[in-house]
Amino acid sequence: MNHFLDEHPETAEQLRKDPSLIDNREWLAKHPELQQYLQSHPRISEAFRANPNLFMRDEDRYSQQQAEHNVTERDVADMSHFLNTHPEIDEQLRKDPSLIDNRQWVANHPELQEYLQKHPGVADEFRAHPVAFMQDEERYDREHDRNAGMNPGGEERNRGELTSFGQFLGGHSAVATELANDPSLANNKEYLANHPELDEYLKAHPTVSEQLAANPQAVMSSNVVVENGGFKAQPVGPTPKPKTNAPTPNQ
Repeated sequence: MNHFLDEHPETAEQLRKDPSLIDNREWLAKHPELQQYLQSHPRISEAFRANPNLFMRDEDRYSQQQAEHNVTERDVADMSHFLNTHPEIDEQLRKDPSLIDNRQWVANHPELQEYLQKHPGVADEFRAHPVAFMQDEERYDREHDRNAGMNPGGEERNRGELTSFGQFLGGHSAVATELANDPSLANNKEYLANHPELDEYLKAHPTVSEQLAANPQAVMSSNVVVENGGFKAQPVGPTPKPKTNAPTPNQ
């Protein structure tokens, strides 16, 4: 919601002045982009309408936190994915976030050192605000597990976003083929820079961006994405070894 309001400053200004407008059908009708956003995000819509003032206070607080340590949701999602695949590093950083600024400790974890070198913006913000960064990462992890994960039922909850992404891929066949062959490209900054249409789409659809950061292969193999994109999904997991013919008794 913070991302949406940043992209629609006029709507944000009016809602900050009067949060109850979120429940004004006539006002919503004059703001079709917000109306469409709420229809695509029913959980946010319900929470906003249940307590508009509290929701906007939370949004303002989050916005201030983001301004204090300039880190994007995509950065947090990307770091969360790295930590999920490196549980030992994850455990130590949760116990002591300040380790991120310990050169000897980082040097003893070359995969983390390489990651930070490839993501200098994340490294700078992590080192400047280690506790706040890990709090954001933990919050993202909880919210992702609850709302955006590709867990049982997750695909159904996110059908609208996944359908939209599939339709985007359907109109960009070369990108669809490349991502199907290597889903991790969706999180490769160099690849995104060379495919600005994909980069712009992900910035406009943070839920899809978060899911791709957390589990790109699961997104690309989703039935909803594949059906709307018109491409063939690659198998998830290791490719089975071809069977060899059993030797006959005479061999």
